[in-house]
Amino acid sequence: MSAMNIGIGLAILALAVALAWRVLNWLWLRPKKLERLLREQGFKGNPYKFLNGDLKESAKMIKESKSRPIGLSDDPVPRIHPFVLQSVNTYGKSEISLEI
Repeated sequence: MSAMNIGIGLAILALAVALAWRVLNWLWLRPKKLERLLREQGFKGNPYKFLNGDLKESAKMIKESKSRPIGLSDDPVPRIHPFVLQSVNTYGKSEISLEI
C-alpha cells in the first residue's frame, strides 16, 4: 500500500511539474524567445512585460486623449490609437508589440 501511495504521489508530482513547465513556457519563455528573434531581425519595440504588457500605459494614454475635445478637421489617429502612434514615432514603422 505504501509503494502504491508513493507511486501515485510521484505521478501527481510529475503532472504538476509538466503543467508548471507548460505555463512557464507559454507566459515567459516563448514570448522572450520571439522578442529576441525579432530584435535580431532589426525590429524594435518595448520589452515584453509579464501578463499585462503595455496595457496600463495604453489605457492611460487613451483616457488622456479622450479627455481633450476633437475638432472635425483634427487627425483622428492620435485620439483612437495614441499608444500605437507613439510606438511608431519612437521606434519607426518596424516596431513590435507582443501580446499573448
